[in-house]
Amino acid sequence: MIYRPLGKTGKRVSVIGFGGMRFFNKDEETAMATVRRCLDVGINFFETGSGYGNGKSETLIGKALAGHAAREDIVLANKAVAASMPDAAQVRRELETALRREQTDYFDLFSFWGTNTPEMMENILKPGGPLAELEKARAEGLIRGIGITTHARQEWILDFVKAYRWDAVTLKEHILYSRQQEVINTLGEMGIGVIVMSPLAGGVVATPGPEIAARLEAEGLSAAYLGLRYLVSNPNVTTAISGMTRPEEVEENARAGGRDAPLNEAERRMAADIREKTTALGEKFCTSCGYCQPCPHEVNIPGIFRLWNLMRGYGSSGYSKLEYQKLREQRHWADFPGASAENCVECGECEEKCPEGLPIMEDLKRAHADLTAE
Repeated sequence: MIYRPLGKTGKRVSVIGFGGMRFFNKDEETAMATVRRCLDVGINFFETGSGYGNGKSETLIGKALAGHAAREDIVLANKAVAASMPDAAQVRRELETALRREQTDYFDLFSFWGTNTPEMMENILKPGGPLAELEKARAEGLIRGIGITTHARQEWILDFVKAYRWDAVTLKEHILYSRQQEVINTLGEMGIGVIVMSPLAGGVVATPGPEIAARLEAEGLSAAYLGLRYLVSNPNVTTAISGMTRPEEVEENARAGGRDAPLNEAERRMAADIREKTTALGEKFCTSCGYCQPCPHEVNIPGIFRLWNLMRGYGSSGYSKLEYQKLREQRHWADFPGASAENCVECGECEEKCPEGLPIMEDLKRAHADLTAE
């Protein structure tokens, strides 16, 4: 297993980490075995939060690790919710509750969870507020590093790290919608740890359609392995935290953390093929050039077509449909912010500007129908 520095905290973490979002939905025996198998294969980074099973994830991780790993050999990360605009007292309560549940005296990293808008960041930074409370907790030895987790726009993430030098930033990136490489490299150059969440897009990357699955098999690759290798081959990625739910998944994911090298020829070829397959459908397709923007009604035309193409090209609809639903509901953690296709009034401005001459208004209807189909 490869280990990399977690920013400037002095800790080194496995490039494949354990994300505690899903494993607790299994029976307790399987959940505990999954965490302990992580230790066997060299995974030492464990991240969770109170929102996962209303504390069940924290409790099970604490129970699974107790007596099976020396505290100094593991790196524990937890977080306090940023979206609720917490005050200092709320952050302190969340921290103390998490420490009890995980049966530990301190966290190596404690982050502000879901710091997705400038307003949330302003609340964190206000005098005597949440950040001040975590700095106090760090002085008391309750935490070692302070970070943020975010689904924010790239430019906002860069603003966030200019406002305060976080020890680590947790962000979303995966092979199907790779948009954060420039940000990742900038953070790495700044000495900030980069933690990639949802590296397999909630399992979608691991379950391609028959065509891509057959091509991967011909190359001797699994989809999960390639998805993780694509991320950790970038030396500026500190760790990719995967929501493993069974010991067998731990085995497969850990393999991707065993090579500290760029993608080999087969991996590069397959990654490029997947990117092409999920963006270039037909002779004419949306290239995400953005010339159609801004839409007078804020319809995210490039984003909608990107999700539509991902669904058709990768042969798996889970990620695309979920993200489109987030867009429709205006969720602040959506990958594609803006308005959905039903907000189109068919003014035609977009079609006049499209260099590919796409029938955008008609395609939006088709995309909406596919992305909302049961």
